[in-house]
Amino acid sequence: MDEFPFAAEFEEQMRRVKADLALGVGDVYEDCAYHPVLCIGISYEEDEIWGVSLIDGSQPRSCSLRHCGVRKLTIEEAWKIKKEWPPDAESGVETPAEN
Repeated sequence: MDEFPFAAEFEEQMRRVKADLALGVGDVYEDCAYHPVLCIGISYEEDEIWGVSLIDGSQPRSCSLRHCGVRKLTIEEAWKIKKEWPPDAESGVETPAEN
């Protein structure tokens, strides 16, 4: 029993994910933490995508292609997310309200 018992099912799921997402290195995607991320690596065989956050530069940001709700973004969508991201949201520091 050398082969993973659900190998054929996994391969079919990944074939559909690859066709639906159409993501590759250099594309921008939204990860499971809602960061726009520049893709620097993707493995449909291992169900993984990773990259660098365009919000705070954190990396590697790694997600499952099947389970994390990854979606491809346009540059315009990524920029809108970046502009609307709450200030200091990642650091937990609250910014005083302006009067």
